Amino acid sequence: MKRIILASVAALGLALAGCGQQQQAPTSGEESQTVTAPTINTNIGPDGAAGISTALSMDVASVRAAAPLYDVAPVEDQIEGQPFTAITLSTGGQEVFRLLPNADGRHVHAIVTNSVRAKGPTQESVGSARFAVAPPEQVEFCLSEFVDGAAGFACSTAEDGNFWRVYKVPEGYDGPSDPFDAIDPDVLHDSVLVEMRWIAPRV
Repeated sequence: MKRIILASVAALGLALAGCGQQQQAPTSGEESQTVTAPTINTNIGPDGAAGISTALSMDVASVRAAAPLYDVAPVEDQIEGQPFTAITLSTGGQEVFRLLPNADGRHVHAIVTNSVRAKGPTQESVGSARFAVAPPEQVEFCLSEFVDGAAGFACSTAEDGNFWRVYKVPEGYDGPSDPFDAIDPDVLHDSVLVEMRWIAPRV
């Protein structure tokens, strides 16, 4: 009799174990869904930015279709006192990319970022990467440029390069900054990445 009871208890234990495994199965499925969930493209480089790689129309609907995981919004902007409407790509309430229009305002001319969330071709980010670690073949051509009123420079593969890194020289530097070749080499190495730009193909 004791054997029968023990056998019944053992069988019940196996049945409960089986039920437990069945209950855990959905959890495994949920984990799989989390792993395969789409992630926002924060990359920028010669091939494009935020997953955009073509001469996109400069309107919210087109941009939203090209970057569906971002919050897309028009914003008023200006360059050298000239106003225009830009389009921002944001996530979590923070801007990651800004799209600038071409001369007639119909297509995207460039996508720029000064967000620490954006990643360059070597996974570098604004505010931490320095000119000294940039791939030499990607910064062969450089021009002096003012950055927020301070000395800086922008570099690409050539004058018509489609991806540019913009650097700001260290604070306190009071030497020559224009032309680019006049900047002290040690100052160049310590200059910090402050912006990245992708230039869209011409229509």
